[in-house]
Amino acid sequence: MKLIFFTCALAIAIAAPQRLTEEEARAIPVLRDARSDEGDGNFAYEFETGNGIAVVAAGTPGEEGQSNIEGSYRFPLSDGRFLEVSYIADERGYRPSSRYVEA
Repeated sequence: MKLIFFTCALAIAIAAPQRLTEEEARAIPVLRDARSDEGDGNFAYEFETGNGIAVVAAGTPGEEGQSNIEGSYRFPLSDGRFLEVSYIADERGYRPSSRYVEA
């Protein structure tokens, strides 16, 4: 249930209107985009953009039929720092930890 709530909250936050400067509105290059799906419940993906956004996740089948996912994401803040969130989502729920990272 917590994973569903977090996913919805993240989708709302991402969908919120952004006020970009002219420089920020230019296309941001994708530096890395890698995905794999073994077809047996094991998967992994990662991507990184030119403005420092990064996502990494790996999933495995769980003991109770769920997907267990371990990963992290990072995005730039307006003050120049980054917010980095690492998480585990499994049969025990969604367990994030976050920290601010200097640029």
